[in-house]
Amino acid sequence: MTDLSDDLIAPLPPLGVDDVPGWDHETDVLVVGLGAAGAAAAIAAADSGQRVVALERTGAGGGTSAMSGGILYLGGGTSTQTDAGFIDSVEEMQAFLAEVLGRDADDPRLAAYCAGSVEHHDWLLAHGLPVRGEFWPEPGMEPPGTEGLVFSGGENAAPYAGRHRPVPRGHVAATPGATGGFLMECLLAAVAATDATVLTDARAEQLVVDADGAVVGVRARVDGVVQHLRAGRTVLAAGGWAYNDELVRAHVPALLDIAWRLGTDNDDGWGLRVCQGVGAGLESLGTAEVALPITPPRRMVRCVLVNAQGERFVNEDTYFGHVGQAALLEQGGHVFMVMDEPRYEVNMTGMRATWVCETWDELGAEMGLPAGALAATMDAYNQAAAAGEDPAFGKDPEFVVPLTEGPFGAIDLRVAATIYAGFPLGGVTVDESARVLRTDGTAVPGLFAVGRVASSLAAARYCSGISLG
Repeated sequence: MTDLSDDLIAPLPPLGVDDVPGWDHETDVLVVGLGAAGAAAAIAAADSGQRVVALERTGAGGGTSAMSGGILYLGGGTSTQTDAGFIDSVEEMQAFLAEVLGRDADDPRLAAYCAGSVEHHDWLLAHGLPVRGEFWPEPGMEPPGTEGLVFSGGENAAPYAGRHRPVPRGHVAATPGATGGFLMECLLAAVAATDATVLTDARAEQLVVDADGAVVGVRARVDGVVQHLRAGRTVLAAGGWAYNDELVRAHVPALLDIAWRLGTDNDDGWGLRVCQGVGAGLESLGTAEVALPITPPRRMVRCVLVNAQGERFVNEDTYFGHVGQAALLEQGGHVFMVMDEPRYEVNMTGMRATWVCETWDELGAEMGLPAGALAATMDAYNQAAAAGEDPAFGKDPEFVVPLTEGPFGAIDLRVAATIYAGFPLGGVTVDESARVLRTDGTAVPGLFAVGRVASSLAAARYCSGISLG
């Protein structure tokens, strides 16, 4: 991108229509970015008979979506859920998501998302995405085979399992392992099957507005040549801001310390900043998804997580995205996993014990915890676990066992020592139709934001698949 400001946080002002020397393209719908959201927008617009032009910065589409695990959070009674033996409803889906994501129960975006979820699912299948109605029991991860349904948001763990009937809603394409690349292959093939015009190596630089402030197109650089594209509607799907260090430092600085920010170099915040330039509001900039993959295997949650004070801070069997958020954003990334000898194993990401001692007191001292704190935590935990209970955090009784058989070990989960993966959740404020909203709540005419340009539905905690969904 040719940046219009040395300040990587500042809003990028639009270009006035009177300053456009002439239009190189005119179209009904202009889509900026061809990740999952942009590709879906281009397909839907073209299928409805609109003229579509799509701009893609790289030589092909995909973006962050192609790098993802490919889970799509869908529910309300999809055929995939039914075929796998699960019953779901729009009402149950919405009630769970409102609580876990931190949205109002009647939030219009959330309501539209849930009400349209079955249709959304069927639309994806109709456009070439194969999904099998078979359940995979390891939560939060895409299956190693071609199973199509997983728990991906803590539905089966406290506190949510006690308030909502646990139903898996993480839908996964029928291909082994991470499926984001396959998802994008399917969507880009569907784009190619339409009449949409795709311009690659095309970097949008400025929005173009008329005298009334309506967005009427963009100025872009296509193969190095400046072009102006006029559009009835402009859809920004240009990615998020995970790789704009200045924005991250200003809003979620903890992400600067993690091993893996999920995104690409093109997640530079351009979409957010040009929307600000036309008066858009922003939402949830201080929130982030942070995954700490202590599982699989699932049996690892029989271990215990403690913070710098040697105290527990979360139920270990919840979705590891919630574990990561709590560990990094609430505990400063200063956490450990402790276990006794029978429960020790190396998990999928290769986490190994850093300290091994004969007693909990010795282990706490080796870890640098306050004297006696770890032993006191584990004494309380083990007393409750002997009765199969976890009154402190409500861990599922299946995973509550006394950890009493030494030697005892600890895995260093501090942020500098292991894998944390995350990205910002905040973005441009939009309504249920993806219209960009100004700070006063009015819509910017002609401008829409989708994908990570828009603020995530996840205003507090995350569910895997919400971004792609």
